[in-house]
Amino acid sequence: MIRKLERHQWERLLTIGARGATIFIKVFEKVVCKVVLVIRPSAKGVGAIEQMSMLTGAQRGLRRANSYRVLLALRERGPLSKRSLGDICDLSRPTVDRIVGGFLERELVKKDGHLDSSGGRRPVLYRFNERAGYAIGVDLEIPKLELVVTDLQGQPLARRARRLPGEEGVEPVLQFVRDEIVDLAEEATIHWERVVGIGLGAPAFLNDDTITIAGRNLPPWTDVPAKAILEESLKVPVYMDNDANYMALAESHCMNYTDEVLVYITLRQGARGDIRMGGSVLTGGRILHGAHGNAVSLQHAYVKLGEGGRLEQVLQEALDLSTGLRGFVSKLSDRLIVQILNLVTLFDPSQVVINAEILGQYEPLFIKECEEVLESELGENLGWRVKVTRAQERGLTCAKGAALSVLQDLFSRPEYLVEKLAR
Repeated sequence: MIRKLERHQWERLLTIGARGATIFIKVFEKVVCKVVLVIRPSAKGVGAIEQMSMLTGAQRGLRRANSYRVLLALRERGPLSKRSLGDICDLSRPTVDRIVGGFLERELVKKDGHLDSSGGRRPVLYRFNERAGYAIGVDLEIPKLELVVTDLQGQPLARRARRLPGEEGVEPVLQFVRDEIVDLAEEATIHWERVVGIGLGAPAFLNDDTITIAGRNLPPWTDVPAKAILEESLKVPVYMDNDANYMALAESHCMNYTDEVLVYITLRQGARGDIRMGGSVLTGGRILHGAHGNAVSLQHAYVKLGEGGRLEQVLQEALDLSTGLRGFVSKLSDRLIVQILNLVTLFDPSQVVINAEILGQYEPLFIKECEEVLESELGENLGWRVKVTRAQERGLTCAKGAALSVLQDLFSRPEYLVEKLAR
């Protein structure tokens, strides 16, 4: 009969068999806490069978944690030899052999040459197989649709841009989105069962798992269960967020920003010949969502340039009819600068990144105009110094960010990662 154990004794048992189990306890805090809560001795004690069963569960959790650490080490620092993996992850050689062997069978890891050796057999190098799974990003930039397929490192493999059908109803649009996703996956020749998730960005407000699109320059969608509709049809997890948030995430990934607080501003095409502005805030490289997912959503931040038509035509007409280039850019900045000032004064960022790619050759002038206003209002009056830069991530930015959000979630959940990729 196994005697009754106190909590600290159980915690010590969980560390047996692997050095560095402290890392496991931290990474798998939820798992460990569940085990501890269940196995805490009651007044009547715990039976031997129950204790052995609980310990077996903890051991399984420890194995998953070790596998997670090895996989992340290979993804972030590979290629590596087994010896290096053991040193980095503080694992014994038999444990590393077992984990790497399992990953090779599941094609999560590949051999990648050998290390040089002064004598004896040359150590084999192993690297993370970025093609073990795929993420799909979707940008519902009404009236446009942009999609991208990436590998597990976030590198684009296939992309496309389409114009949404004329109908503004929910069903025809989402059906069109669904068909384009499937077509792009087939074009990229990827196995659908290897798709780990789909990210969908839209100019929308989030309410749990529904989206609401509202605005004078956008079609009215109210509490549309887009996530459930697409998941039911595609049988793949779907993530949703505001399009500006995904664009900020892609920019941060592209430039490897380390700012504690970063404000991202983007100008995007409206549905009726106008320009709308979106905003996002990153804190420590992660999106600031707020309580309901709608932090930094900019309402009524748009400029009407004409009566319908394609943006390129409307822009040209606005330039022809305005007081010239300076007048046109001033109209944009005057209409939108208040929201930018509010974001900067509220979040006190170290950097403001502006993406006005849709303005083409006029983008630098718009950014300069915004920078001058910020300098005047904040620098001269308050002594603030805010760095204003032009966004560097270009082309399908929202779709790329949507795919990256899928990967960010995947690699932040150790209890889910290996199981998901080892299907």
